This record gives sequence, C-alpha cells and structure tokens, in this order.
Amino acid sequence: MEITTLTPERYETFSSFAGSVFVDYYTSLIGKEQAEYMVSLFLSPEAIGKLCAEGAVFRVLEENGKMLGFCEYVKEEERVFLSKLYVRKEERHQGLGKILYEDCVRYAKESGMDRVYLTVNKYNTPSYEIYLHLGFKVIDAVVNDIGNGYVMDDYIMEKTL
Repeated sequence: MEITTLTPERYETFSSFAGSVFVDYYTSLIGKEQAEYMVSLFLSPEAIGKLCAEGAVFRVLEENGKMLGFCEYVKEEERVFLSKLYVRKEERHQGLGKILYEDCVRYAKESGMDRVYLTVNKYNTPSYEIYLHLGFKVIDAVVNDIGNGYVMDDYIMEKTL
C-alpha cells in the first residue's frame, strides 16, 4: 500500500474515481443531484488542476494500482485545511482513513503548522464522530451557498497537534 501525490496526467482517472466515491457517500445525506453538482465544482479534472495550482495537495492511497481512498489538504497562513478525505465503500472500516489523516498531520508538522481544521456536514454523524474521536473540536458552524440552490451546512472542526 502506498500514498502518492496526484500528478496532472492522472487528473482525469482520479476525477472519475473520486467523483464516484463522493457521490456514493453523499447521496443519502444531500441527494444525488447535489452530490453530482459538488463533484462538478470540486472534483472535475479542471477543478483539481485549479486547486493544485493554488497550492492544494491531493494524495491517493493505492494498492496494486487500485485507488482505495484520497485526501486533499492545503497549507494556509496558520494551519492546514483538510478539505477532503474519502475511502471507497468496500475499503472502509480498515483504518485507511486514518492513514490518510496521518499523512495530512505529517504534512502539517513538516510545514511548521500546529493545527489542522476541516469542515464536516452537520448531518454526517459517522464522520463527525470519527473527528471527535481523533481530538477535533467544533469551533464554528457555517452555511455556504455553493450555487444552483444548494448549500453546504457544516461544522468547522479544529485540532491542535
């Protein structure tokens, strides 16, 4: 098993993988239409390229060439934002999410940061509880209009490393 940094020649393949994982996970929470809309905004090859150009790092967890999960994080002024962390449905509950999370923590420490924060959908109880277990605390709540009549209704959670 290895974690690699996403490169431009893999944006198309990765986008297809990441989009399917995202839609599979979020359809029950926000509906298929919103999940697909969010994929077009945040996980299309063009969106990935733009995010990477702005400093985001996409990391892919793979085994024998098969993508199992991914995360995306970005260094900000005083902390690292863990924007995405997803694992294929078939691979969940095996500690793979924790491996990706620890990759983000390593990056934060190597970057001289002592805090990681994230947003989590207020109704995504499983992920919310995992983040609490990892030591994150809710520091705020936000509703962001993402267009097309959709919003992201999230808690902002932070952990001091």
